Amino acid sequence: MTQQYQQTKFEVNQVTKALSGASPLQASRVLIDMELYEQQDSLTVLNDIYQEFESKSNLMDELVTPLALSVLDGVISHKDLKLNRTGVSASRVWQEIQGFDYGDNINVVDTAVSKKQQLEAMRQPREYSKEVRKTMSKRKHLEQNKDRHFKGNTQAYSSIETNEDGSRITVYRKQAVAENKGHKWKASDTDHVIPVKQINDYYANNALLTQSDLMAITDGDHNFIEISNSFNRAKGAKNFSDMQQQKQTLESKQARGEKLSREEKTQLKNLSRHSDQSIEGGVQKQKESEQAILNKAREKALHNVKEQKWQVTKKAGTQAAEQTGYQALGHAIILFIKPLLFEVTDAIQNGFSDGVGKSSTLEGLKFRFTRVMAYLKREVLPTLLQSAKEFLQNFAKVMIEAVADLVTGMFKSVMKVISEGFSALIGAAKILSSSRDQMSKAQKADAIVKLFAATAVTFAVFTFENTLLKGPLAAMPDFVKEIALTTLSGVASTIVVYLLDKADIFSTKVELRSKRVAEVFEYRVEQIKINTDAFSAESVRKLAQDKLRFKAIDEQMQQAIDADEDVNPAVYALADQFKIDLQIKTTDEFLNLLENSDALVV
Repeated sequence: MTQQYQQTKFEVNQVTKALSGASPLQASRVLIDMELYEQQDSLTVLNDIYQEFESKSNLMDELVTPLALSVLDGVISHKDLKLNRTGVSASRVWQEIQGFDYGDNINVVDTAVSKKQQLEAMRQPREYSKEVRKTMSKRKHLEQNKDRHFKGNTQAYSSIETNEDGSRITVYRKQAVAENKGHKWKASDTDHVIPVKQINDYYANNALLTQSDLMAITDGDHNFIEISNSFNRAKGAKNFSDMQQQKQTLESKQARGEKLSREEKTQLKNLSRHSDQSIEGGVQKQKESEQAILNKAREKALHNVKEQKWQVTKKAGTQAAEQTGYQALGHAIILFIKPLLFEVTDAIQNGFSDGVGKSSTLEGLKFRFTRVMAYLKREVLPTLLQSAKEFLQNFAKVMIEAVADLVTGMFKSVMKVISEGFSALIGAAKILSSSRDQMSKAQKADAIVKLFAATAVTFAVFTFENTLLKGPLAAMPDFVKEIALTTLSGVASTIVVYLLDKADIFSTKVELRSKRVAEVFEYRVEQIKINTDAFSAESVRKLAQDKLRFKAIDEQMQQAIDADEDVNPAVYALADQFKIDLQIKTTDEFLNLLENSDALVV
């Protein structure tokens, strides 16, 4: 309970001290001054509670701080820093360390941006190299295709090349034959319609496909063509669509009168040696090969699901374990940072030794180090359990991604939504499984709406990144663009959640405010009861004491009157009892008063 709502507590000794110097006439005034409740009425308390929910400090916590941290997220979570797969971000670190103590609970905070970046990192293609190429394509397969194409002849038509008049172009089986014919650049190259690297990038991580499947997809008849080495050199590592786009872009630039660089001139010269019909034939062949590869991949995947379950499970498990390892690293970083920053901050504020009640700095450091290590040891098991849960979630994500890679059309969009929203679905399930004591139905609905809203906004920003990054950012380096995109995503999701909070669709703010009012006044009533008990006990004792004292004075005075003795001692005692300061106590003082006063007022 915050200090501003606390009812002042009074102990018996406090009341005793306050009443010890009071006369019976003053006691009631003292009790009135010591109110049974704090000097702010119920309406003031209610107003304070309302202001607590609408204050500027809340605005800072709800909007300004998250916005600033979202900007930091864009930097610290960038993939070039190699932390994207761990889920570590500025906002996550900040939220984790806020209010940290050495309690039993460990709180893991995951933002939509972190989840998105982890998923994108999982989607990163397998690193491509010469060694990887050897596992996907064999030289003998290329030779076998060449043999089938030429059928023992020294020359044959190119698979797709034509002259400007539409006649087909001849290519030669051997380089030496081509040179003898005076056509050095028409020796036949066996080429992959869809480049090996592109197949690697798209299919290699698919958990439903084995290594032998990748080779069958890459080196199948559907993906081989025979073209002149000149055409192949002009195409390079690109596919035919890229080749066509490049030629059209350079021609358009030249037609507008724009100056081409030396490299662009060379590229256009090489591309112009080949007819548009040849390139268009390559584009058509590319479309056919892409469909054939997809069909082959589906066929292999279905077979593996039925007949190679262990291999599928092993590959998916390996990928899930790899991502889980990165996330475990992220948890470890957070786990270490929280107590460490707590100790540093506490030591600066309260002293290395005084803050922990030790006599020297060395003992204070030793105590703090021991406390950090004990905390880390205690949290190892919860972290391992968290990793086990994340492995299952990552395994499911890998399988969803595998299916998504093999479908097209509307179903592919649906699978993408499921894949990207999987973490949000898990989060929603956790919220729904919370007990009623933890969250009401309205609070659950509000939390789920905010969760999905933040996730949807984050994914929407990344989905439309090409549109968003046009304009002033177009000329910026990729590093800057990616940071800008991540920052925009974090800021957008923060603002959406803030607006939803202000809209209070499910009236959760009213519910929380009512709960807060109940808590405050329940606490105040409890304090009033404690105060009342203290007042009751001490006031009864005080009244009893005063009554006994008054009775004794009364008896003393009555005895003096009956015995015709001096009653002044009794009168003086009564005056002392009532804290009355008698100015005249002797005959001489009375006579002196008469001599010096014009009138005597009684």
